[in-house]
Amino acid sequence: MTYRESEFPGMIKQLETILNKYPPAAVAWYAREMARIYHAIPVYPGLVGVCLGKAFEACPMDNPPPKGALLVVWPKHGEPLAGKLSAWSKAVVQIDVPGAPAKHGRVKIPKSGVRLIERFRTDTLEAFWPTLVFDKKTPARRK
Repeated sequence: MTYRESEFPGMIKQLETILNKYPPAAVAWYAREMARIYHAIPVYPGLVGVCLGKAFEACPMDNPPPKGALLVVWPKHGEPLAGKLSAWSKAVVQIDVPGAPAKHGRVKIPKSGVRLIERFRTDTLEAFWPTLVFDKKTPARRK
């Protein structure tokens, strides 16, 4: 079997799609999760792609994810922001944007200006294909 006949090109295309769509922090989360799943099931690269296809999920505006969840906030206008959830209220979502100076790293976004909020899952293999979790010592998820 050649490289082209394997399932690796599909994984590369998925990563390329994420690179073009999401902010850098979300791309890093995705790459880490890809590596984590691949280390858990290296024989099945196609299943890595299947699991990662479910890594980003829409988050209802009225149902907050747990504090510290990894979020991508898509404003109605402008570029998306990625970071860890630090606060959630009826009117505002607040995230800590990685790599930003402490003073500017915490961003408050009014929900009225938000088109979509996506949560990044760091448990895709365990959630969507638990029968493939063979080794409980799989590299730990980064939160």
